[in-house]
Amino acid sequence: MRLFFAFIALAAVAVIPLRAGAAVNTIDELAEMYKIDAKCIECHEDIYDEWKDSWHGKSIIDSRVLRTWRTFILSGLDKSKGTRRDLKDICLPCHVPQIKDASDELVVKIADLVVTAVEDKDEAKRESAKKELSKLNINCIICHNMKATPDGKPVAGAIYGPKGPEKIDAAPHEEEKIKSIKSEFMATSEFCAGCHHGCPPDLPSSICPTKYTSYKEEFLPRGGKETCQECHMKGEVFKSHKFPGISEVDYAKEGIDLKLTVRPTTFVYHLENRMVPAVVVKVEVTNKTGHGIPYG
Repeated sequence: MRLFFAFIALAAVAVIPLRAGAAVNTIDELAEMYKIDAKCIECHEDIYDEWKDSWHGKSIIDSRVLRTWRTFILSGLDKSKGTRRDLKDICLPCHVPQIKDASDELVVKIADLVVTAVEDKDEAKRESAKKELSKLNINCIICHNMKATPDGKPVAGAIYGPKGPEKIDAAPHEEEKIKSIKSEFMATSEFCAGCHHGCPPDLPSSICPTKYTSYKEEFLPRGGKETCQECHMKGEVFKSHKFPGISEVDYAKEGIDLKLTVRPTTFVYHLENRMVPAVVVKVEVTNKTGHGIPYG
C-alpha cells in the first residue's frame, strides 16, 4: 500500500511539469490559438473593419505603447532586479491577454521584439518586429470568449455576445457548428473594468485612480446611468467597434464643454526693461463624461 501511494505521488509530480510545459513557445502558435474564424469576418465584415482600425486592433503595436514599454524594459526591468519575463504579469495581461498561454521564453522574445521595434537603427528590422507583434493584438476572441464571463471560465470554442440564446443548444450558428451564448456580463461596465481598471476589484481611487474607480465613485453616485459601452460603442445599426476615446477629437468634443475668455494685455519683461504684448486666457471646462479626464 505504501508503495502504491508513493507511485501516485511520483505520478502527480510527473504530471505537473507536463501541464506547465504546455505553454506555447512561438508567436505563431499563440496567434493560432486565438485566431479569428474566416466565417466570422465574412458575416461581420463591417464590425471587423471597425475593430481593425481601433485601439484594440493595435493594442500592442500603437507607437505610444511600444515606446512606453521600451522605456519600462530598458530603464526599469533591465536596471532592476526584474526580468523581461515580468511583462507577463504587468503589462501584457491587458494588452495581450493571450499571454497567459505563453512560455516565459516567449514573453522574453516579445519583450525583445518591443525593443527592436522602437530602438533598432534598421527600419526593415523595426517594421518586421512590429509585424510579428501585430499578430497578438486584442481581437474578437479575447472579448467574445476569454473575457466574456464574470467567472473567467468560458465554454471552449463558444462565441459570447450581449444578445442571443441563453443556452448553447439554441445557437443560431448550428450549420457552422459555432456555439453562440448570451452573456449579459458583456453589457456591463464591469466587463470593461477587467482591463481598464487594472487593479484588484475593490481598491478605491485613493489607492488606484483609474477610469473605472472614477466612474464608480463620482459618476454613478451623482445619478449617472450609462455604461462604458453606451458611450464608447454607440452605433446606428450595431454596437460600434471603433472604441473611440480622448484621442479622437470629434468624440472628445462630446465629452467636454470648453469656454475660453481671452483679453489682451502687456507685461514688463524685467530682463530687458521693456513692455511685451501678451494675453490673459480664462479657461472653463465642464466634464460631461462618465469619469475623470484625461485618462489613458
